[in-house]
Amino acid sequence: MITPVEGTAKIRITLSPELVSFLGGTRDLLRRHGLLLTALGLVLLQTAWKASVVAEAFFKEDDFEFMARAAESGLTWDYLTRVHHGQFMPGGFLLAWVTARLAPYGWGLASGTVLALHACAGLAVFRMLRVVFGPRRAVIVPLLVFLVAPVTVPALAWWAAGLNTAPLQIALPMAIASHVLYLRSGRAVHVAAAAGWTLFGLAFFLKAFAIPLVLLALTAVYFGGPRAALRRHARVWLLYGGTLLAYLALYLVRAAAGDAEGGGVPEADDAVGFVWELVARTFLPTVLGGPWKWFSGGDWAVTSPPGLLVALSFVAVAALFAGTVRYRRHAAAVWGILLAYVVVADIVPPLYGRVSLVGSFAGSDSRYVADAVPLLALVAALAVLPIAGEAAPYRRALPSREAVYGLGGLLVGGFTVASLASTAVFGGHLGSARRHSYLATAERALAAAPVGAVVYDRTAPTDVLAPSYGPYALTSRVLGPLATPELRKRMYRPPASPVGFVFDDAGRLVPAEVKGERTVPTALDGCWPTSGAAVEVPIRRPATAAGPAGTLVRLGYASRVAVRVTLWIGDRSTQLLLREGFGKVFFLVPPGVDRVLVTDVPAGSGFCTGDVTVGEAVPTP
Repeated sequence: MITPVEGTAKIRITLSPELVSFLGGTRDLLRRHGLLLTALGLVLLQTAWKASVVAEAFFKEDDFEFMARAAESGLTWDYLTRVHHGQFMPGGFLLAWVTARLAPYGWGLASGTVLALHACAGLAVFRMLRVVFGPRRAVIVPLLVFLVAPVTVPALAWWAAGLNTAPLQIALPMAIASHVLYLRSGRAVHVAAAAGWTLFGLAFFLKAFAIPLVLLALTAVYFGGPRAALRRHARVWLLYGGTLLAYLALYLVRAAAGDAEGGGVPEADDAVGFVWELVARTFLPTVLGGPWKWFSGGDWAVTSPPGLLVALSFVAVAALFAGTVRYRRHAAAVWGILLAYVVVADIVPPLYGRVSLVGSFAGSDSRYVADAVPLLALVAALAVLPIAGEAAPYRRALPSREAVYGLGGLLVGGFTVASLASTAVFGGHLGSARRHSYLATAERALAAAPVGAVVYDRTAPTDVLAPSYGPYALTSRVLGPLATPELRKRMYRPPASPVGFVFDDAGRLVPAEVKGERTVPTALDGCWPTSGAAVEVPIRRPATAAGPAGTLVRLGYASRVAVRVTLWIGDRSTQLLLREGFGKVFFLVPPGVDRVLVTDVPAGSGFCTGDVTVGEAVPTP
């Protein structure tokens, strides 16, 4: 209520008791939970910002194989524990399986799931910082490092990479928080939680094997030294080690049961080049707000920082290292922990895997170091702040508060602005209207396909998926998740049919034709010889390799009347109703079959089998 004060030009504002109570309650809430609310606000804000960037991306490369395998498989042990190019990720395959059934090629659900996991990772980093340092407002700064560092964004814009990275970004800080709680309380429940979070990370990403090593290193630095840490907590290390051994045993069993995939020792030049690219031109610039420039490959980009930024990154890191070591105890040790993690988890595995396949260029891919950012946030905080209860954390008196706050604000502000700019530039490289249009067109075509339609396979367009994906580059696998289960089965194993369809490069379902080697009968009547009610038709193999279901054959025929015949391919038979006049029959022949039989030919029908073309399905011109 607003009322004038008699005899003056002043007014009096009177608040209602309800409003006073509400404002008082809000003030108390902010006092008690202001740090948590600030962290929640930052996590939500950055998730929304990253969502606006990731929304421009789309499915690519491994995503198609993940979606196809999920659609074609039941939720079986073999499906979940399959080793994919050295990667063991039952948790990721579970999420892929659910996504394929709820919304196949639904980028909103797929990317939204990864973003939700990444938001949980932000909360996990906040919990880790709060446990290690206590409820201090200063922990917001290292949380901001995790939230805005550009290195995390590319892994979110690639579904397959996000299924690996985002859960590990949760597991690492949660395991650290649980382990620190154990060190302070001695309660076994926290040890079990740390082991559980390690297993959670391992279910999504092999790199989680480094989590117990980080826990051991932190214990040695801050809780009694290496010898005391090993002796006092021997049972804990046995539990963590047993967890890793059990995982390793399962991994080796499943790897031996599957096909040998990828891997190998790279050439020395490639190995050195990869390490330089990953550390000097990818990790350092991106965790400091870079790289500012990206090299685009179509809906994807890798780091391409200018030389000046690379040089400035080394200067900045050297200055940070020198400054923190000068004032903060254990600063050198914690920087060493971060370096060791990058070497063990982010350099060694790709050296044996990707680098041997694609060379040193793999070091430009920031997704290989995105998992290290939660540890970076912790190390950045440990290099400046004392942990809760730490005695004598500084080597010497700190500069004045004004100088510390001024320099800190300048660094954090510059880092934030540079990071947002780098992320925005990366977002400008995203987007694949071509793949989106192809899938959308194919989905409409499948929905409108005739009942019982037979769709033959061909390789998907190279600008949708590279042929190097083998059987998973075929249209049956790429587009199968969009079909009904019944139609998908026919796409995988199409039966013989007088009418066949194939997907053209635009994703439309059109009549099929066969491109390959054509054989014509040499008889005067142009027909293959008939013996009683049967015709034997030779199949000449084409030079090109057959697909997984066999080689496609087009058999021309002529008949005065409609006939019902039986087609024998090896020991399998199919009954066909063929119309009168000139026509054709499509069918697949498996390896080893060099002839087919057409039997039950009605006498007097004038049935004649003619030219045979063996090859691959193509759209009718």
